[in-house]
Amino acid sequence: MTTDNAHSDLLIIGSGAAGLYAADRAAADGARVTLVTADQLASGSSYWSQGGIAAVTTADDDFASHAADTRAAGRGYCKDEAVTVLVREGAAIANDLIERGMPFDRHESGSLQRGLEGGHSHHRVLHALGVQTGKALVDFLIAQVRERANLTVIENAFAYRLLTDASGHCGGAMLYRWQHGDNLTLTANATVLATGGYSALFARSTNPHTSAGDGLALAANAGATLSDMAFVQFHPTAFYSASGPCFLLSEALRGAGATLVDAHGRRFLADRDGAELAPRDVVARAIFQQIEYQEQPFVGLDLRHLDPAHLTAGFDYLLKQVATQGVDSTREPIPVAPAAHYCIGGVATDLDGHTGVPGLYACGEVAATGVHGANRLASNSLLECLVFGQRTARHALHDRSPRQRPTPGNGCMMYVDSGRARDFIARRRDLADLLTAQAGLVRDADGLQYALDALDQASSESQTKPVRTGTEYYDCRTRYMYQIARTVVSSALHRPTSIGVHYRRDEPANNRHVDTTI
Repeated sequence: MTTDNAHSDLLIIGSGAAGLYAADRAAADGARVTLVTADQLASGSSYWSQGGIAAVTTADDDFASHAADTRAAGRGYCKDEAVTVLVREGAAIANDLIERGMPFDRHESGSLQRGLEGGHSHHRVLHALGVQTGKALVDFLIAQVRERANLTVIENAFAYRLLTDASGHCGGAMLYRWQHGDNLTLTANATVLATGGYSALFARSTNPHTSAGDGLALAANAGATLSDMAFVQFHPTAFYSASGPCFLLSEALRGAGATLVDAHGRRFLADRDGAELAPRDVVARAIFQQIEYQEQPFVGLDLRHLDPAHLTAGFDYLLKQVATQGVDSTREPIPVAPAAHYCIGGVATDLDGHTGVPGLYACGEVAATGVHGANRLASNSLLECLVFGQRTARHALHDRSPRQRPTPGNGCMMYVDSGRARDFIARRRDLADLLTAQAGLVRDADGLQYALDALDQASSESQTKPVRTGTEYYDCRTRYMYQIARTVVSSALHRPTSIGVHYRRDEPANNRHVDTTI
């Protein structure tokens, strides 16, 4: 069954912080907006973000300092203009959110609490609900969105194809709705992708399973360029369990004094510059090297020397999660190991979110603006979502590129063959293990070439199974995940020297003069 939805000024695909804020700002400007999400509105990576929002909001801090910290963490690879936009417009947006009632944490006196995280030279990180800033922000933005009469929300809808006209202009998307079992053809003057990253393709990830890069595949298939795909940031401290969940243990814990210890309880970062609060790429690699050196596959995050009352006040949610896994953090270090966390690479855009494809924009983690360079500074991601979500929405509304009404074409409606589910799950598991082993936190040419060959073979095998006329869901997802994984591996293979989160054990010297697109 096919249903045509009303035409919109702006179609936004993705409901994390970037998509929600873009939708809210566009609707506030009077536009007719349709916001689509593959799950419920309160889902996705932003919702689970523990980190805060880094912004200059005090007199003893300044834009130059925040920009310098961002560039230093990015290993000098950041685009200067993008950084300037981030810190200046981010401060204005943070102050606007404060005035609009965003529930940032405050001291008993009523003043805002500002945390210190790795790579920052000032206490500038605003948190909410302790280490549930993402949840607080998403819930706050959902409340704003729900009040917009000119904003339509479509939940549980998987976007599987962007619509383009004969000139290549993107004028909407095709969706499959799970609960109704039907296809929607949505048209719009401009389309914004805010679908998140691809870190869930790795075996250990702090992101939900939906962060598999589907939005990047949509963009690439419509003619957009993917950039810096080798840059996948691994968070140093994700809870480790041989068979249990992998969840983030906020950098704010280390900002509060938590230390990292080896299998014998000894601090192994104490003598390094920045110690536990060095930039994430440094800390993650140090943990990786320590794990290789010792027998157990994790290190310890030690809180035992910290004030229990202070920890409960700021981190009660996290400590309860840890306790459900049978770990008493008052008596023993918490087992942690790096996990894929944030994708710096994505759809190449300018500072207004334009992808180079007429009518198609991208913002948030799905986009690559160059603002993070080769390593993202802590708590700059939610800030990026807000800053570039707002810029993207406002510029997309003024898109005047020539267009015709796009048509979906014949034989492209989606359907689900449940018999393919088991094969898809197995292929995704094998892909995750391959990426983690050969294209994970530490890489080399031999491993990357092995992964590339294996991906080509697996992709070829997956295409031998017949599919009836149309687009089968599991077949589509399989093609997309192989497409994105291959781009990640190929990008890493063609970047021969190390920089930031891309670490080549065979060529460790930094180099910032390598082509970023692939």
